[in-house]
Amino acid sequence: MRALVLERPREFHFRTLPSREPAVGEVLVRPVFVGLCGTDLHIAAGEHPRARLPLVLGHEIVGIAASGRWGGQPVVVDPTIACGQCPACVRGDENVCQHLRLIGIDRDGGLSCGVWAAESKLHPVPDTLALRTAALAEPLAVAVHAAGRAGPYPGATVAILGAGPIGLLTALVVRAAGVRQVVLAEPVAARREWASKLGFETVPEPDMLPSAIGGRPADIVFDAAAVPSTARQATRLVRPRGTIVVVGVFGHPAALDLQTVTFSELNVVGTRVYRPHDLSTALGLLASGSVDVTGLISEVIELQDVPTALLKLSRGQALKILVRCTSEP
Repeated sequence: MRALVLERPREFHFRTLPSREPAVGEVLVRPVFVGLCGTDLHIAAGEHPRARLPLVLGHEIVGIAASGRWGGQPVVVDPTIACGQCPACVRGDENVCQHLRLIGIDRDGGLSCGVWAAESKLHPVPDTLALRTAALAEPLAVAVHAAGRAGPYPGATVAILGAGPIGLLTALVVRAAGVRQVVLAEPVAARREWASKLGFETVPEPDMLPSAIGGRPADIVFDAAAVPSTARQATRLVRPRGTIVVVGVFGHPAALDLQTVTFSELNVVGTRVYRPHDLSTALGLLASGSVDVTGLISEVIELQDVPTALLKLSRGQALKILVRCTSEP
């Protein structure tokens, strides 16, 4: 199969991959659109702790199943691969598998003319949903799962640290769930502009959030930035007995004010990828129009333009870029 292969950091080449027999339960999916994200940036820079080169990137995949139950139909690929044997998997908590791997990170991904995936990990795309919109179902599922860790929302005030794709998708999900007010803190002006176009209020610094929400702390704070300063600030921004949801992945352990956690009885919860029903929920939100992600898509490019697109993302010149791998059916 023809694929765009990252052979060395920031060095891509088109290659023909050797054919292989599918594992039990696997089917071939022919990608139509693949989304690029921050994880791809880290892999391309040689900074991801698990990714080993050469590698085909791409874990946000919508394509056409070549066979099996969904043969000939558009599907979204759940790229997670759990071991099935660790204590978390035995409990049914595969999203926190101790040995969790992902297509596009730990094995070849979607920037190709075909990717192998377990049939059980395919989610059919509703007939009414455009494939370029369905391409955002995977990152939207991350936001759905994060939102579920903190709900219910009616009447709540929400602060979100970071207005990148995941921060904005989380904002869209909680707004659809009935929050009273959601404000995002984002230092990058271009991202604040994108958030404003989606109808959200923004501030450049987290310390400005209390005044933006009426001089009071938020009921729920989502940390989608995952930098040391936000870990320290989150406990100052949430009300007593409020909830902090850590959505972003910290590269290293960060300091957290545990005294405030104790004295204010704060709930601090983590969130990792998603469960299968979160992907189904994401597709339902997109199909119903409850969440409109079209404003997040900066551009649609061809495979050969991936290196330039990653450079744009690294410079903050784009929000979400989709790669067209084959023609839409």
